[in-house]
Amino acid sequence: MKVVTSEEMAIIDVNCEYYGLSRLQLMENAGKAVAEEVKKRFEDCNVTILAGTGNNGGDGFVAARFLKDYDVEVLLLGRGRDIRSEIARRNFEILKICGVKIAEIRDSNEIEKVEEIESEVIIDAMLGTGFKSNLRQPFARAIDVVNSSNAFVVAVDVPSGLNPDTGEYVKAVKANVTVTFHAAKPGLLKARDVSGEVVVADIGIPEFLERLCGPGDVKSTYRRFDNAHKGMHGRVMILGGGEYTGAPALAAMAAYAAGADIVTVVTPERIKGIIASFSPNLIVRGVKELSVSCVEEIAELAARHHVVVAGMGTENIAELMEELFKFEVDKAVLDAGALLDKVPENKEVILTPHGGEFRRVFGGEPSPENVMKVAKKSEATILLKGEKDVISDGKRMKVNQSGNAGMTVGGTGDVLAGICGAFLALSNPFRAACSAAFVNGMAGDMCFQKKGYNFTATDVVERVAEAIKKCLEFD
Repeated sequence: MKVVTSEEMAIIDVNCEYYGLSRLQLMENAGKAVAEEVKKRFEDCNVTILAGTGNNGGDGFVAARFLKDYDVEVLLLGRGRDIRSEIARRNFEILKICGVKIAEIRDSNEIEKVEEIESEVIIDAMLGTGFKSNLRQPFARAIDVVNSSNAFVVAVDVPSGLNPDTGEYVKAVKANVTVTFHAAKPGLLKARDVSGEVVVADIGIPEFLERLCGPGDVKSTYRRFDNAHKGMHGRVMILGGGEYTGAPALAAMAAYAAGADIVTVVTPERIKGIIASFSPNLIVRGVKELSVSCVEEIAELAARHHVVVAGMGTENIAELMEELFKFEVDKAVLDAGALLDKVPENKEVILTPHGGEFRRVFGGEPSPENVMKVAKKSEATILLKGEKDVISDGKRMKVNQSGNAGMTVGGTGDVLAGICGAFLALSNPFRAACSAAFVNGMAGDMCFQKKGYNFTATDVVERVAEAIKKCLEFD
């Protein structure tokens, strides 16, 4: 049975909205699916819907509408004015207009409304996949009432109180059937004692949309902490530089634009001054050369950073990277001259080849199928750059369609590597690569809107922060 985590499902929801498949439509399909499961089992009965103030409650509101021929009452565990999402609030208002019986349980003093339930069917739409722990009142008491009743219990997406990913719970609704959406959540299969029969409802999400990168990936990846200190949002070391002195500078500026706190460029001493001259923001450290002979000095610098981004502007430092991984380098983004065909075990690595580099390093054609095979063999996440970027960690694959033909200009791959580094500091390789590809392409699309196809890599860097902001604000 196909499974998706709660985080993956949240990403899919946001990306569907971005590409035109609205969450309102998905909620409509979900609520209808719940109602259909009731109709399959009962021709005429009393139904009580216990609803929370989130989108799980919204699914319950839709189900109430599709059960119009049944005796339905909705018990909202909270106030109508506190319903959190616009789409759930809209469906709640429709029920009020239609005269559906609704009672608001505004505090623990009104819990007796739950205790008086005598329906043949209870629909649990209280807490959805966003719940992880800390079960509060009146939900805890409502779960007790449901579990002590003789009603047939239908859980919406996941039984309330169940961790959807781990299957753990302190107290959870014991459902006869759980109607989950798009794919099963891992916790349902680990906690059959509370999930009961698991019905996976198709709510109309095409596989193609599921595989597209979008703002949902970025919202899941980007982190900012309250009361943080300098460096907490990522320390990135850029290892590169040769004939192309601008390449490591572009990667470094992109890492800053993507949210890294500290970015240090480590480069041959002879070009240290040139790279430093690109921006006063750059911290540049010189070494004699980027070779195995300097590996201990480079490793000492790398130990002060969360991520090493290597290869920009170099011809071949693959051997250096192999040796560097023997030190305390656990996260890396490898581009251009640093690409390896296999990375050491227990390292979190993103490889960012274009088509030609893929053929050179891995052999074979750069097809989506081969990307997935090579990612599994190399034990890394591969971000294949192209008209449509392909990202795979050997188990999953996504495609990025943002970007345009203007991004064939030199340096945009260096920008992408820097964004990957910033995101990888606080995320896993697959999620960081998906998010970086989308942000890089979106920044390029913003450049196109302003300048047409004639823009440069520095123009893209200048739009990275704006692209991230746009993704985070998307709702």
